Amino acid sequence: MSYIDKARVLGEALKQTPEVQAILSAEAAIKADPEANDAFLQYQEKERQIVTTQMISKVIPEKDALALIDLKVRLINKHPLIRTYFQAQQSFERVMAMVNLTITTTIHGMPSADQLPLPDEIKNMAQKVLESIGGGQQSKTMEIPKDMKLPPGLKLPQGFKIPGLPEER
Repeated sequence: MSYIDKARVLGEALKQTPEVQAILSAEAAIKADPEANDAFLQYQEKERQIVTTQMISKVIPEKDALALIDLKVRLINKHPLIRTYFQAQQSFERVMAMVNLTITTTIHGMPSADQLPLPDEIKNMAQKVLESIGGGQQSKTMEIPKDMKLPPGLKLPQGFKIPGLPEER
């Protein structure tokens, strides 16, 4: 089976998840309410305009991005159906983040909890998540190159460290 076929199988499996079903249900409810539907269509049009602008110029004017966020907040506050949609979308995004993390760690290896830039009290929870992503199977550990440095201007929060990565303050 090719990777494209496997992606289709994954897509079909994701379509059956409660998160996708919640999005589809929320979309149907919005479409059934003319006022919510009109407001949502306006939001989608503004979002499309911003995506098009980003594709063409790679830079979204800050005022346009802020206007879209403002519109989204107003719609969430005014239309419970739209709020439900965005909540369902957020849940699905968490599922997709887990799917992407699983794919990435399968390709590059699994970081150990010690390699994560997290406070010690969170590392145990992180290790449990990593174990669930690995499906309970032992996988290779991601290796951090010894000469790796943080990109210019990027700083880890105070007290966070990644073993093997020099701290630059």
